[in-house]
Amino acid sequence: MFLTEPNQTPYDLHFSLFNIPVRVHPMFWVVSLLMGFDPDDPQSVLLWIGAVFLSILVHEMGHALVIQWYGWSPSVVLYSFGGLAIHNPYMQSNYGRGRAQRGKWTQIIISLAGPGAGFLLAAIVIAAAWGTQVASFHILSLGDTNIPFGYMMVRGANASNDYILMLIGYLVYINVYWGLVNLLPIWPLDGGKISRELFQMADGGMAIRNSLILSIVCAIGMAYFGFRNERPFIAMFFAFMAIQNYQDLNGSNRYGGNPW
Repeated sequence: MFLTEPNQTPYDLHFSLFNIPVRVHPMFWVVSLLMGFDPDDPQSVLLWIGAVFLSILVHEMGHALVIQWYGWSPSVVLYSFGGLAIHNPYMQSNYGRGRAQRGKWTQIIISLAGPGAGFLLAAIVIAAAWGTQVASFHILSLGDTNIPFGYMMVRGANASNDYILMLIGYLVYINVYWGLVNLLPIWPLDGGKISRELFQMADGGMAIRNSLILSIVCAIGMAYFGFRNERPFIAMFFAFMAIQNYQDLNGSNRYGGNPW
């Protein structure tokens, strides 16, 4: 979700996956630790950090693999609250199909690939839990309607280890809920990038301005939701985004067509 690559540090972790370089900034571990910190249960904290690492990596690799498929040479950085899939539009990949040409749906497909990879991971985890009878999941409806509102994990007959259940719960929660939130039309989330592209198709001259107005309204709504439900992290996170979007709206680049 970040737009700029953080500076390299001596403590970065480097590796490659599917010929795509991956860098993990030390702040990724620090923020993940703070989000799941529980002094009474260090095992659960380690499971949380592992689940966040795997989920964010899968999300960013979803973006990166599609970028590579389009013919560019991507790299992935995990940092603080998320990650970044980067590509140089002037550098072609040796592994993609060599198109390296941007179409009107290119950015939308790249943006959808991240949450899509997370949803696929969640589906695999749910299927494995159900197939091994470790856990099952039931969809919850909103009130008396048939509108899906959430889910409930139920312990299965073969669930002998609470930490395995905990890991399953973490992976499903991160990849389902965070994936859905990431699709909200809030800049610079993936949904915000998609909405900006759609505005670009509808009215190129006002695309940035209109997408930022929609982003501010949605970010304020999410901040209010976090405040009303005593979720201070959510409230602060989206309030910060609303402020940043408002500053962008009043900046010199609020008009114009193609934002990329």
